Amino acid sequence: MKVRHFLSALEHKRVHEAIRSAEEGTSGDIVVYISHHKVADPLAAAHREFRKLKLETGTNQNNLLIFLAPKTQKIAVVGGTALHEKVGQAWWDEFLALLTRHFKEGRYTDGLIAALDQAGHALRTHFPSAPLDRTGQKDIVEE
Repeated sequence: MKVRHFLSALEHKRVHEAIRSAEEGTSGDIVVYISHHKVADPLAAAHREFRKLKLETGTNQNNLLIFLAPKTQKIAVVGGTALHEKVGQAWWDEFLALLTRHFKEGRYTDGLIAALDQAGHALRTHFPSAPLDRTGQKDIVEE
């Protein structure tokens, strides 16, 4: 898939609002990363970006990165160690299946919003907090 097609089909404003909604009432941060390059190993690339964006350094280690590589039609999801410990592998498998199902149908925005809603629920359940100032934080990164 051409990155341009994916980006034109993706409703950035709705995704941005869904990220903000998912982060509300939790200490976790969520980033959607869209790669403009071909990616052979999406999980390795996602881990690199997770570290590069300093998402693993959060005090609660409960941040989440959704890595999308439309050029090679690959998806990966990476979370902090505390998040992984709380939700377990079955949750990650279901999360990825939800994204994949929507994406195969060409419903990119709907898939991301559904996944972000699921992530927000998990974060609020396991990592509730007072409202945080998130100004300046990038929640959609494209490179």
